[in-house]
Amino acid sequence: MPDVVIVGGGIIGAASAYELARAGASVTLLEKDELAAGASGRNLGFVDPPRDPALLALAQASLETYLEVTADPPVPVHFDREPIGTLTVALDDRGVEAIRGEADQASAIGTRVERLDGDEARELEPALAPEVVEAWLLHEGRRVDPLALTVLFGQLAQAEGATIRHHLPARRLRASGDRVTGVVTDEGLLDADVVVLAAGPWSAALLRPLGIRLAIAATRGWLVHLEPPEPLLRHWIEGAARTLFRLELERVSGQAFAEGDVPGDVGPMIQPAPDGSVLAGTSRELALTAEPFELEIPRRLMRESIRLVPALADAPVVATWSGVRPMSPDERPLIGWIRDGLLVATGHGSEGVILGGGTAKQVAALVHGEEPPFDPAPLDPLRF
Repeated sequence: MPDVVIVGGGIIGAASAYELARAGASVTLLEKDELAAGASGRNLGFVDPPRDPALLALAQASLETYLEVTADPPVPVHFDREPIGTLTVALDDRGVEAIRGEADQASAIGTRVERLDGDEARELEPALAPEVVEAWLLHEGRRVDPLALTVLFGQLAQAEGATIRHHLPARRLRASGDRVTGVVTDEGLLDADVVVLAAGPWSAALLRPLGIRLAIAATRGWLVHLEPPEPLLRHWIEGAARTLFRLELERVSGQAFAEGDVPGDVGPMIQPAPDGSVLAGTSRELALTAEPFELEIPRRLMRESIRLVPALADAPVVATWSGVRPMSPDERPLIGWIRDGLLVATGHGSEGVILGGGTAKQVAALVHGEEPPFDPAPLDPLRF
C-alpha cells in the first residue's frame, strides 16, 4: 500500500485522508494551521445540488457520505437529515427574471420547485420584506456545521491509522526528475509514494517552483453572523444570489490594482442556523492577501440582506469573517494527476463542502490505481 502525504487540512484533505486510510494507505496529513482553519470552516455550510450536471454524481456521493458519517459520529456534528428548503425571492422585475432562471436550473437537475407570489412567500416566511413580488420554493438544501464536519473526518482518518500534523506547513514539494517524491517541512523531509495537494488557493504557490501553473484564482467569501432575539426564518433565503457566481475572475493587472479596481460582488444568501441565529452570505472578490483588510464587502452584503429581511437591521451582529476559496475558470474542481507521484484536488470554489466527500472517493481510487467512480474528464487538472 502506498505512503501518502496530503497537503491541506480542509474538507478535501481531511475526507481524502479518511478514504485513503480506510482503504489501507499509510497517510500523513499536513496542515499549516488547524483543521478547517480556511474556507472549509468559514462558509455557510449548506449542502445543495450543484447546477452543473457534470458535478451531480460527485455531489450525490458527498451527500451519501455525510449522511453515513454523521449518523452516529464520535464528535458532535449538526447535519440536517432532511432538506429545509430554499426560498429564492425577488424584489423587482429584474430579480424575477433571475430567480425564474434559478428555478429552471434547479428543475432541470430534478429538484421539485414551486412558484409563490409575494403574499404566499410572506405567509411562508413572515419576516420577508413587503417588497417581495415573487418567490420560488426549491425543495433542497441541508445545513451542516462545516468546521465540525472537517474535524470529524480528521477523527475518522486517525481512527483508521492516519497521522495528522497540525501547524506544520509544506514548504516545498521535492522532485527527482519528473517525479514528486515528498514534501519539505520545517521538521525535515517527508518521503512519499504519492503527494495529494489539497491546499485550496495556496496549492498554486507550491506548484510554481516545479514549473507548473495551476488554473485557479483565490477568491474571498464573507459571512455575517447575527443573533436576533427570536428565530426569524425556517428556510434558506436567496435573493438571486447565484448571479454573483458569474463574476469574472481573471487576474487583476498592476494598473488596476494600483487604482483599487479589484473585482468583487455580493448576493444575499441567508441561513437560519439550528441555534436560532442567522448567517448572512455570500460574496466573491479576488483575494490578493491571506487576511482581509477592510469591511466594505460584508457591509454591502448586510445592506442587501436587510432589503430581503428587514428585521435583520435590528439583530445584533455577533461576528463577521471570511474564507479564501480556490476557483477554476469553469468553476469545476481540479482532481487528478499532474505529475508522476503528484495528485491535486483543489479548485472547488464555493462548493468544497458540497463536493468534498465525492472528491475524496475519487482521490482514493486514483491513488490506489482503481477505476475512478466519476468521469475524470470534466475534472482533469490539465484541461486548461
